[in-house]
Amino acid sequence: MGIRIVEVPGVEADDVIGTLAVNAVKEGAKVRVVSTDKDFFQLISPNIRLLRFVQHGSGMVSFGLEEFHQRFDGLDPSQFVDVLSLAGDRIDNIPGVRGIGEKTAIKLIKAYGSLENLLKERNSVKGKIASNGLQADEGEALLSKRLVTLRTDLPPYIIPLTFKDFLYRPPQDKGEHFLRAIKVMGSFVEGQFVADLERRSKHIWLQYN
Repeated sequence: MGIRIVEVPGVEADDVIGTLAVNAVKEGAKVRVVSTDKDFFQLISPNIRLLRFVQHGSGMVSFGLEEFHQRFDGLDPSQFVDVLSLAGDRIDNIPGVRGIGEKTAIKLIKAYGSLENLLKERNSVKGKIASNGLQADEGEALLSKRLVTLRTDLPPYIIPLTFKDFLYRPPQDKGEHFLRAIKVMGSFVEGQFVADLERRSKHIWLQYN
């Protein structure tokens, strides 16, 4: 399809994406990260948005600063790692703090600004469950923050690419392999879905080539 693929041995894919996104913005690009991974919320900025698949449906929605502020009660995207450090994430094995969910985490970070400030002032936290959790799970909270924080500063010797290296170049076969692959995948599925998939794939290909 003419889309560049990047593989960096020994480095988390999320850190590669984060570094490429931030570097592209520095070069003047507007970036869209296609992912359902919440960890990318921390990258959101005026020039970085997420494209997230709609649940139980088709298509994607754009998720940027305005949507983030609405969901997280006005917090800055950089504070998302603090929220997740408290609330945890079972899917990604982020322990968080016992007794603190997302709503409570948002309130605490909004009040104290960061996880570190919250831990310093934990004796002043109202609510026995949250207070006890912060007393008992300080190590888990700090570990969680390290786990969820994306690197956006991988050096050039690890990722020797610039924004221009990712400019789209049509493949020499003019998409024949791509469309053939769609038909092969369709042979394993029955029904109208196959016809719709082929039609939409051809439409997208012709639209951008």
